[in-house]
Amino acid sequence: MIPLYTNYNANNKQQGIKKFIPLLDRILIEKLSVQSQTAGGIYLPQNKSNENQARVVSVGTGILKSDGSFAGTIVKEGDTIIINANKPLQPILMNDKTYYLMSESDVLGIAELKQ
Repeated sequence: MIPLYTNYNANNKQQGIKKFIPLLDRILIEKLSVQSQTAGGIYLPQNKSNENQARVVSVGTGILKSDGSFAGTIVKEGDTIIINANKPLQPILMNDKTYYLMSESDVLGIAELKQ
């Protein structure tokens, strides 16, 4: 999938975005790569259960509900969230790194990770 909002220069090289501000109830996330480690210090390969953790990079302001009231976003920048790993995400190339855009309604929950 080609990253969203990517532009091309005259040499047809991909240029990323400098800053991205999500609109409405959308959030920009960075997927976390969680490594499992045994008691002996051996790192285990990443498994499917680790693919659903992400860090919130930026959030939209929220949405206007049908009754006219405003519903702000619940998650905030820096939150670690659990997402549906099977839900397609829109990639965003920003500062030479790939982030993903998703709707806040697709967030399964906010996680507090062990230290």
